[in-house]
Parts: sequence; C-alpha cells; structure tokens
Amino acid sequence: MKIICWNCRGVGNPATVRDLKQLLVVNDPDIVFLCETKISANRFSSVRRKCRIEGGLAVNAEGKSGSLALMWKDSNMVEIQTYSSNHIDSKVYTESGEQIRFTGYYGNSEPSKRQSSWNMLRRVGKDVKEKWIIGGDFNAILENAEKEGGRRKPKALMEDFRKIIDEFSMVDLKTDNGWFTWVNNREETAMVKERLDRFLMSANDVNSFPFMGTKVIRQSNSDHDAIFFDTEGRKSRDNFRDPRLSFKYEACWAKNKIAKNIIKEAWQRGSQDTLEKIKRMGQELGGWQFKKLNQVRSQIKNLQAHINKIMDGQGSNNKGNRLKMMRVKLRNLLDKEEKYWAQRSKITWLKEGGQKY
Repeated sequence: MKIICWNCRGVGNPATVRDLKQLLVVNDPDIVFLCETKISANRFSSVRRKCRIEGGLAVNAEGKSGSLALMWKDSNMVEIQTYSSNHIDSKVYTESGEQIRFTGYYGNSEPSKRQSSWNMLRRVGKDVKEKWIIGGDFNAILENAEKEGGRRKPKALMEDFRKIIDEFSMVDLKTDNGWFTWVNNREETAMVKERLDRFLMSANDVNSFPFMGTKVIRQSNSDHDAIFFDTEGRKSRDNFRDPRLSFKYEACWAKNKIAKNIIKEAWQRGSQDTLEKIKRMGQELGGWQFKKLNQVRSQIKNLQAHINKIMDGQGSNNKGNRLKMMRVKLRNLLDKEEKYWAQRSKITWLKEGGQKY
C-alpha cells in the first residue's frame, strides 16, 4: 500500500494540479491525502477527474484555512469513517483482505486552537481497532531539532504533541531521505525550516511491515514537500520490472529522428519474418526509451540530493535563491518523467492508436 500526504496550499491553479498529477503518475499511490486544497468540495470533483482517480472525499474549509481531500485509486478499497476540518478517517481494505485504518490529519495552524485538533484525534483513536497509520501536516514539532531558524517553539506545544503519541503508543516514522518538509523560502538568517509533515504508526504494528519505507518528495512550487509511505518501500527490487513498461508502439516515435533510425535499422536487419522484425523493433525501441527514462531519473535523483543538502544542511546563507532555481529545474525534469508515463498510459495509448505486442 502506498500513501502520499501533501499540504498543496491550494489546487485551484493549473501549476498545482500539474504537480499533483506528477505525484500520482510517477509514484502510483493507492491513497492521497491533501491539506489546504482551498477550493470547495464541489469544485474538487473536477480535480479528481483530471487526475483520473476513482474514489474521493473533499471537506470544505471552516474560515480561511483547512479544506481537506482524500482520494483513492480503487473505488472499493476505502470506507470513510469520520471527517472534520482537521481530519479524514478511513478504513482501507488491502489486496490481501487486511483492514488498515488510515487517518489523514491537519493540525490547526493557530497554537491557541491546536488543543482542539488534538482532542479530535483522541476521539478518532477511541474507535480504532485496526492497524493505525496517521499522516499529514501536523503543524507541530516534537523537538527543537525539527526546526532551524526563527523563534524556538514553546515547550508546552511540543509536550502536547508527545502526549498524543504516548497516549496511543504511536511511533514517529522517520523518512529514509530528507528531514525538513517546510521552508519559508527566504534568504540568509530569515530562512526558517521545519519538519511539520510526517507519518505515525501504532507501535505494536510496526513489525507487521518489515519492508516499510517513507520518504520526502521534494516539490517544485509549494513551500511544503509531500511525504510518501510504502509498505514495501525497502523490499529488494533487483528483479522488479514495472508492469507499465510493457512494450507499446507510441505515435510520438514517428516524429523522433533517433526512433525512426532504430525502426529502420531493426526492420532491415536479419530475418525476413514480419513477426520477428516486429519483436526485434519492440525490444530495441523499448530499451532506447527506458534508457532515456533512466537518464531523467538519474538527473532527478541528483537534483533532489542537492535540494536535500540545502533543506537539511546547517546554515542558510544565500541559499533561498539557489533553492528556488533548483526547484524550477526539478519541475522541468518531473514534467519529462510525467510525460513519459502519460504517453505509456492506456488512455493516451488508445487515443493515439497504439498497438501492444
């Protein structure tokens, strides 16, 4: 099971919708929880259609902040339990038939109202009997090591957060990469970074997921990065082949000079049997296209490593502008990767008249 949580700061503009689609296409999550969508539940249905997601629930904002959404890939896999302006609680049915409780959580951004959102989580917890995962933007930190720059957080607020974790015997799941998930994007000493977004899991259930992994997915437009949870994130993938990589002829290849040369050479070489020619052409075109994908992935990985150094490294001098420039480059690379998968998706493939061999 794969879950993405992201404080998207509004999905009413095309750039954020594009980033959301990238998250879905590239990471292929089962469940997505969004905070601060800043659009009504009625308008959110159009966003869900653009992302081609079957199931979904949107919660309207109360006042200026809030507005949450939960989306799930398979219409039958999620059963909503309760929801409010601070949470969406759901029961998830996995492929193995197991039931897992997932609560998408958004902590109140105003410290004076934080206690009410903690109390809401307490009410949810009283009814949970399944393995429990909580994910989202908590708007709170557990210790000063989760904040760099700006004023220190009051100890009382951090203690309130720790009490919640202790009450429900939860474990704070550290990410495999990255640390801070929010930055104010300012320069020099005015830069502030915090670890506001995270996943929690009931301590008794951690051993049930030996290959569990979590990571930060750096974003190109938002001050909040997304977080990703995968029950099999650390499982060996030496022999893994993404099922989306099965060979399909893509109409766009006809306009690519290199692809045209590969087709011409494969067709003219060797056996005269038509089926053999098609098979050979498919192998060589598929290898060429996959090599291009790996090059883009390598560039994305290197750029994300540089962004992590700025986000998680000590000191902030003159790093705000560098971070913005890197995020622009990251957006362009993510666009390329998203287009690759979009071209290979069944809907686009059928639309362009491709054939599968």
